Formats: sequence, C-alpha cells, structure tokens
Amino acid sequence: MLSEEVKRRAMAEARKLKVSFADFVRQAIAEKLPHQGKGVDRLKRRRQDPLFRLCDRLPLVSGVTATDVAGNHDDYLYGETPKPAQR
Repeated sequence: MLSEEVKRRAMAEARKLKVSFADFVRQAIAEKLPHQGKGVDRLKRRRQDPLFRLCDRLPLVSGVTATDVAGNHDDYLYGETPKPAQR
C-alpha cells in the first residue's frame, strides 16, 4: 500500500507525463527490476524525446484546438516556415 504522500506525488507525475496512474506505476516498477532484453520503456523514451518534453511543458487545452497540426506541425514547433519561392 502506498502512503498518501507517495500516491499524491505519483499521480501528479503521471498527469505531468500524460499517462494513467496504473501505467506510471507499472513503468516505475519495471525500471527498478533487472532488464530482460533490449526493450526501452515508454516513460524513459518519452522523457528523452525533445518533442514530448515540449508537449509536457505545454498547458492542457480544453475547447477549441488546432485541427491542422498534421499539415502545419513545423509552424507550431519552429515558428512560421518560409514559403517556397515562386518562379
């Protein structure tokens, strides 16, 4: 059984990483066990990925959100991209 303080901290970290509490606990336990094979756990990989680190710092948004992220992700990540020169 987890103490209330440990559970509160774990739940806060899970929310920060945008994973379920259960998934966070499973991954935390898996990190402490000896590794069997070459698999990299998802939380560790997510913490190292610059895109996910950026996403984790952004506030949660509710309501109207961008619907063109797939086509314009460079604009959102790096600012406005230069348009190709016209001939």
